[in-house]
Amino acid sequence: MNWFRRFLMGRYGVDQLSFAMLLLSMVLMMFTRGRLWFLALLGMALLGLAYFRMLSRNISARAQENGRFLRYWYQAKNTWNRWVGQLDDKTHRYYRCPGCRQQLRVPKGRGRIVITCPRCRREFVKKT
Repeated sequence: MNWFRRFLMGRYGVDQLSFAMLLLSMVLMMFTRGRLWFLALLGMALLGLAYFRMLSRNISARAQENGRFLRYWYQAKNTWNRWVGQLDDKTHRYYRCPGCRQQLRVPKGRGRIVITCPRCRREFVKKT
């Protein structure tokens, strides 16, 4: 067992990117029995890449890869949470300013109103 500890010493280990790759590879290999064999092959390649990342000794390169992944992951997660929050909001409507694309929240049930963007001061008419 001592040889295994020495083998793992100085290795990168599991991070969020390799964990996501492991999960995606398991999903691809489990749900593509026979029909879509190329997706199962892609799952095996992802599995191999995840193990390569976990056993790599180039820690700085793997940390940079994980940082890039997390930047995109949190951006997608925040967009999803904002979208779900807007669906749950029953008292407001959400519009985008046609001038600067700023997202604006206005109360529902006011009829046709003139909305003024606080950023670019452009006015536009919408029904709430």
